[in-house]
Amino acid sequence: MIGNLFTDGFVVKSYPIRIQFAFHDLSELPRCQVGASVSKRNFKSAVDRNRIKRQLKEAYRLNKGGLIEKLNAVDKRLAMMIIYTSNEKLDFVSIERKLLKAIGSIRI
Repeated sequence: MIGNLFTDGFVVKSYPIRIQFAFHDLSELPRCQVGASVSKRNFKSAVDRNRIKRQLKEAYRLNKGGLIEKLNAVDKRLAMMIIYTSNEKLDFVSIERKLLKAIGSIRI
């Protein structure tokens, strides 16, 4: 499934957030599957990478309701990978705002 995101999927961007996503028809999987990634090239310290991943996941968790409702309305399933592309640490509010903008760009 993850390989399909990068070969057959689509991309939306809201710097420093990039979302690779693909729709699928596997009914045994949840309505929306999400992963988060932070490059080791940009953040050498695992502590920094994990902190940013936690912020990405929490921002998604707090705001996933609207996305799930849209997916339910059209009976689609989505897999997406949230990728943090900057080499600077941002605060949670900035990350959440950029993530919401990127998720809003996904055409369902």
